[in-house]
Amino acid sequence: MRVLVTGASGFVGSQFIKYRSQNTDVIDVVALVRNTEDCEDIPGTQFRIYDGSHQSLLEALDKVDVVLHLATYYEAEHKSESIERLIESNVTFGTKLLEAMKEKGVARIVNIGTTWQKYQDTEYNYANLYAATKQAFQEILNWYSSTYNFSVLNLHLNDTYGEEDKRKKIIQLLIELAENSQQLAMSPGEQKFETCHISDVISALEVSISLVSEYSAGKNETFSILNGDCCTLKELATIIEEITNGKLNIEWGGREYRKREVMSPPYNSYDALPGWNQTISLKEGLVRMYEYKRENNI
Repeated sequence: MRVLVTGASGFVGSQFIKYRSQNTDVIDVVALVRNTEDCEDIPGTQFRIYDGSHQSLLEALDKVDVVLHLATYYEAEHKSESIERLIESNVTFGTKLLEAMKEKGVARIVNIGTTWQKYQDTEYNYANLYAATKQAFQEILNWYSSTYNFSVLNLHLNDTYGEEDKRKKIIQLLIELAENSQQLAMSPGEQKFETCHISDVISALEVSISLVSEYSAGKNETFSILNGDCCTLKELATIIEEITNGKLNIEWGGREYRKREVMSPPYNSYDALPGWNQTISLKEGLVRMYEYKRENNI
């Protein structure tokens, strides 16, 4: 099976193609990137350059069976100057991809969204503009599915992390804080935090690709990998203190919750991805991440 991966230079995309390069028995990966600098030397992976043209998408889709659409641009709180990039990355590019898929006869796609598309456990309610743009693309995808019989599996992720994650997200921030003892002003910290280790995310992507490859024409479903392995941010800080044997100098309540803060994942809004189970608990994943950081002097 040949799978075209968009967003191949991002954390999840790069980890997926790196893993698949070592396990080429089932999935043959073609990674779509915007420039040659994004082409890591990963054996067993073919790279295709997207230069903004329709033709480059058509060429990338040659002999492809399934598209794994990971490409995205994220901002928790958008700025006016970032609106164009949010729409281009999260709506326009994806729509161009769907049109090229239609022309090439590629009709199966795994689309990665966010659980923030269901703010406060409700439909058509979004935590931020980023989530709204992800939903906008999903609505366009729904149209292609109903009009051209695309087989679609939308997988909404809540949060991801892992040993090689270079993004400055809350876990990395708290680990660094345990090591440098600087003070950090944070919200009151009562929001529930659930994340998924990259190994389990890759497993979920593989399950999703397998499922959509067997879908009947026009079948369109949405799942998440939320599983309830969560804690509050305050509890997360305590776990990291235990793992690092450090003390986090946090001023809880030093800043307000952000507008439309997600206080709990939308557990009631999703069916779980069939055939997938979490294998790495939050604490085990945090230990792995911290040990990797120490071993590699990161």
